[in-house]
Amino acid sequence: MKAELIDFLMEIVLKMSQSNSDDKIIYPLLQDNLDKLNLNFAESLRHWAKNYFAGESSYEAQALAGIIGNFGVLIAQFPHGNIADNLDIAIACCEVIEAIFNCDKFPKFWATSKWNLGNAYGKRIYGDPGENLEKALLAYEDALKIYTYEEFPLEWAEIQNNLVSFYVKKARTTKTKVIYYEEIEKILKICNLVADIFKENKLIEKWAIVKNTLAYAYCDLSNDNQSEKWELAIKIYNDVLEVINQNTFFGIWANTQMNLGIAYDKRVQGDPQENLQLAVQACQNSLKFYNRENYPFAYAILQNNLGNTYRDQGLITSAIAHYRLALEIHTPEIYPAEAFRTGRNIGNTTFKSGIWKEAIDGYSTAIQAVEISRIWVKSDSRRQEILEQAIDVYQKMVQACINAREIEKAFEYAERSRSKRLVDLMASNDLYQSGEIPAAVKELLQQYEELQRQIDHERDRTKSNDNRSQTRAAWEAYNEAIASLEAEKYQVWENLRREDPVLAGEIQVNPLSLSEIQNLIDHTNTAILSLYTTNSDTYIFVVQKNQITLHSCIGQGLDTLQSWIEQNWLLAYKNERKKWETQITSILIELAQRLQLPKLISQHLEGIEELILVPHLLLHQIPFAALPIGNNQYLGDQFLVRYTPSCQILEFCQQREKIESCESYGTVEDATDDLPCASFEGEQLAKLYNIPHSQRLRGSNQATKAKYRQLAEQVQVLHCCHHAESRLDNPLESYLKLGDGNITLGQLMTPGWRLPNLSDVFLSCCETNLGNPSLTDDILTLSTGFLCAGARSVVSTLWEVNDLATALFSIFYYQHRQQGKSRPEALRQAQIFLRSLRKEDVKEISPEAQAREKALIKARNQYSSNTVEYREWKREYKMYDRFNRLIQAIESSTEEFPFAHPRYWSGFICQGLR
Repeated sequence: MKAELIDFLMEIVLKMSQSNSDDKIIYPLLQDNLDKLNLNFAESLRHWAKNYFAGESSYEAQALAGIIGNFGVLIAQFPHGNIADNLDIAIACCEVIEAIFNCDKFPKFWATSKWNLGNAYGKRIYGDPGENLEKALLAYEDALKIYTYEEFPLEWAEIQNNLVSFYVKKARTTKTKVIYYEEIEKILKICNLVADIFKENKLIEKWAIVKNTLAYAYCDLSNDNQSEKWELAIKIYNDVLEVINQNTFFGIWANTQMNLGIAYDKRVQGDPQENLQLAVQACQNSLKFYNRENYPFAYAILQNNLGNTYRDQGLITSAIAHYRLALEIHTPEIYPAEAFRTGRNIGNTTFKSGIWKEAIDGYSTAIQAVEISRIWVKSDSRRQEILEQAIDVYQKMVQACINAREIEKAFEYAERSRSKRLVDLMASNDLYQSGEIPAAVKELLQQYEELQRQIDHERDRTKSNDNRSQTRAAWEAYNEAIASLEAEKYQVWENLRREDPVLAGEIQVNPLSLSEIQNLIDHTNTAILSLYTTNSDTYIFVVQKNQITLHSCIGQGLDTLQSWIEQNWLLAYKNERKKWETQITSILIELAQRLQLPKLISQHLEGIEELILVPHLLLHQIPFAALPIGNNQYLGDQFLVRYTPSCQILEFCQQREKIESCESYGTVEDATDDLPCASFEGEQLAKLYNIPHSQRLRGSNQATKAKYRQLAEQVQVLHCCHHAESRLDNPLESYLKLGDGNITLGQLMTPGWRLPNLSDVFLSCCETNLGNPSLTDDILTLSTGFLCAGARSVVSTLWEVNDLATALFSIFYYQHRQQGKSRPEALRQAQIFLRSLRKEDVKEISPEAQAREKALIKARNQYSSNTVEYREWKREYKMYDRFNRLIQAIESSTEEFPFAHPRYWSGFICQGLR
């Protein structure tokens, strides 16, 4: 095939040479060989040119480079075949001839090639639109180094026109629109000058193109007076049409008619019916040139525009007919951006009219298109932006399916929308578990680790003296130096992700079907509760081994339920901690009412004993086990409860190699020498499982980053009792606080952290599953970081947990695990035991703790006060002294059940396997 493509390239070169690059000769040749115009042709061209242009620049090489450059211009404008492939071929043509036409020897040829490259990247369909436009800008800027206003005013003028289009497109594809609007306003002044230059030189076609660009830009500017800008655009288009006609400049005339149609459709002033007629007439005029046979891409755009016009006038049937004509050309596989736009148009138009089947078809096309667009992009952050911009389509798709009573399809699309970033990360790291890490990835990992070391150093340098002895969380403000380092580190993260086989498109993770999800359910008495909030309502899909049902919470939509949780739970926790603690119970009572839990249980959960919860958005922060269900019972009393960010994440956990028995335990205890209960916690677990000293990292001297990582790679069960911090503003910077620095979530999610033998992680730290999910429902927390690294199950915390309560809870949990109970059963029993604990029961701990304190004093006094051993025994003694004082405080309190409040026992959850 490669030889055949090279032969075709040589045929093109010959025809180009003989015809002096005449499109009337070249286009029929291309039309007869559409099957060869693909990305393989572009790659063959690059390979051939690399070899041919490797030597000295001969006259023959220069002539051939000129021909290839001209072919690049023609293929970029060729209206048939796959336009996306054509543009990539054009880009290849521009790039390969740089080996001959460099700036020093051939400045004008080089500048022309850069100009053409900018045009091709500006229109490029493959890849990230934002990156393509940045490459276009760089190419235009290069061209302007040669084509200055003083020496080449006409060429300079045309490039300025292209720059206006660039800034309009950039404003449409970026969140920082204001910056680009400011640039547009600057360049509009230049464009008026450009139009005058073309008119003075009687270059009427170029003048018309610039005037179209001007009108196009005016319409896109942020303007309070929407009516005025459309009137201005209509005037400009009509001014152009007074000068040109279809007999003189048919192509630009047709393009102006297309733009005029859009303007009339958007017009605020005038009679709506007359505007409709004028818009339709303009589109029909444009179709005289842009017909399906000769210009299929533009034809499809016009059909979409006609659909918009009829839609805006309430003519739904006509609108859908034109949208469908557009989708015959703009398919998701070839033109995903255009297919997404038209598919969403169909979906939204019919959704508003209650035509659910048509809405489902439209949204299905749009979702297919956006997921293909996402695959084409190699930037992790851009992938997120693409999904965020389309998340309304998923929500409306779910709602349309429910309204059409297609519950299975609604559930599948709800799951399909979740946690795609986390799924990508898990798929990537699982690929690396048994394979060698490529050299390029290793180098980036070293850069990432080095930047983290710099951040740790800066934190130590500016470390505050806050006393955190009673808690394990920190909401530190970080300085500008750390912010700068974090930004630099994120760029390395982006580069790491670009090397990823999933983001590179080598591996694709397919969404799960209902039957595949049901296969994840091991027992007939287990149900998955998948929660999903749309604009208007919240739905709970109840998935059992052999059936699916739906529980609806009408009126509990994004602006009601989710906003209520944000204000009363997340923001209250962050800003008014004491107030939040006092209202936990009342909030959970109200949430149970909003979700209608008694109805859910009676109608959907008969015979169910275990729930696998898949929360949505801020519901990830809720301790569902503590939701009251009546009769002085909590949800966790009636059901075992475990969580998963999405069903696909649960599948990853299940697919990992099974670890039959966990025999190797390790602990990381009190890494910053300020948690009095952590030492007691670690000591009790060591006794319970006979954990050797070599697998216990105690205090800041032992609990270092390197030893932590070594221990995590060595053991099957890792228990961590030390400080941690959640960063809601920057989740990848959430961290575990160790003796010599931090381990961040970003590090855990890189290929450098591969823990294939790790079965269980217990993060007995604060906020290890506290996160602020994005619109795409990606919950990035330290807990999900360990799932990503290889763990099968993680126990974590939803808030800043109490030190003593946490130590007791952990001990109770492991006691039940040792008795053979499953993870969610051990968690439930530990919660019940802790909240039922009387202060007299706490007193029973006191003799053992006091005996340990005395033993530590004795051990300390065997060494001289200036020895390392003395200081180590003294450190542990101080911890037990403080621990005993906490016990004494409980003994003297008035609370009969000191840990009965949900803030003590319900903040612990388990994710992953049972």
